[in-house]
Amino acid sequence: MTIHELIETLKNFPPGMQVVVKGYEGGYNDIDKIKQVSMILNANEKWWDGAHAEAKEEAGIPAVLLSGENKNAKPD
Repeated sequence: MTIHELIETLKNFPPGMQVVVKGYEGGYNDIDKIKQVSMILNANEKWWDGAHAEAKEEAGIPAVLLSGENKNAKPD
């Protein structure tokens, strides 16, 4: 995904909405998914987890999740 494509997609969300990425081991992936989620801020304390947790729609704050998969990964 290019910056242009990302900007055009993000224009569909309120400008004050927080943007998050999934936390995991290491490395980087291209962004190929963008969706609105509900989250609880600063809910996780383990270093291997992302800082924020998924929440039920009514219990959390709205955020935009940018994610991607490792297309080079080999099946186990």
